[in-house]
Amino acid sequence: MPDTRYDVTIEVEDAVAGRADLAALQRLIEQALADEDVEDGTGLALIVADDEMLHALNREHRGVDAPTDVLSFGAEEGEEIPLGEGTARYVGDIVISVETAARQAEAAGITLDQELAHIVLHGVLHLLGWDHETPEDAAAMEAREERVLGPGIHASGESHIHD
Repeated sequence: MPDTRYDVTIEVEDAVAGRADLAALQRLIEQALADEDVEDGTGLALIVADDEMLHALNREHRGVDAPTDVLSFGAEEGEEIPLGEGTARYVGDIVISVETAARQAEAAGITLDQELAHIVLHGVLHLLGWDHETPEDAAAMEAREERVLGPGIHASGESHIHD
């Protein structure tokens, strides 16, 4: 793979190996970072997992005893830690469930790759400070998603992201 502007690490749990187009997800992450004018060298990690892992993380971090499609863990939340000169920015980790994404894709009538792209992009935007707590914020975040993925990413007409 050619040199990239960003330090994107992708880890895949054995239970879901081979179900996601990792190269496409990496390109998408890098495109999203570039579109948001994120500085070169910035890092993030994507963990491609199953429902079991997302269920455990969702219970531990959100108090929700159920699997979910995507969770974002921002490294820049809370008190700012000054970085030494030359130290690259690290924005955080995104964890996705291929199993939940597959169910959502089927329900929405889209491909698994389309759904994975949507939830990964959603996670990246959360790491960069975007949120959907108000209708205005949700509309702005959806517009950002559509800018990268194109119109019609919400095939069901509403977001099904549970982060």
